[in-house]
Amino acid sequence: MEGPGHSVTFEEFRRMIAQELQVEESQVVPEASFVRDLFVDSIRLVELMLSLAEKGIDIPFEEAWNVNTVQDAYQLYSAHTGLSTSSPPAAS
Repeated sequence: MEGPGHSVTFEEFRRMIAQELQVEESQVVPEASFVRDLFVDSIRLVELMLSLAEKGIDIPFEEAWNVNTVQDAYQLYSAHTGLSTSSPPAAS
């Protein structure tokens, strides 16, 4: 699916997170807290980061501890890959 040079859109990113966490996509919105809203503990967050890395979504582990929301994670991914760090579109 993702290959070198392929930029993952926010929609693709949220779909992957929903699949990995086994939650409804509608729950994976920019402001969703991994801990409070998606019930992800620190071990599960590391597992999520590893799984995303296997799919070509590299989020630096040293910065991953600053991730609180889905938007934080996407912005970190975007910054790491050189994409625009503008906010993802709001869910409608």
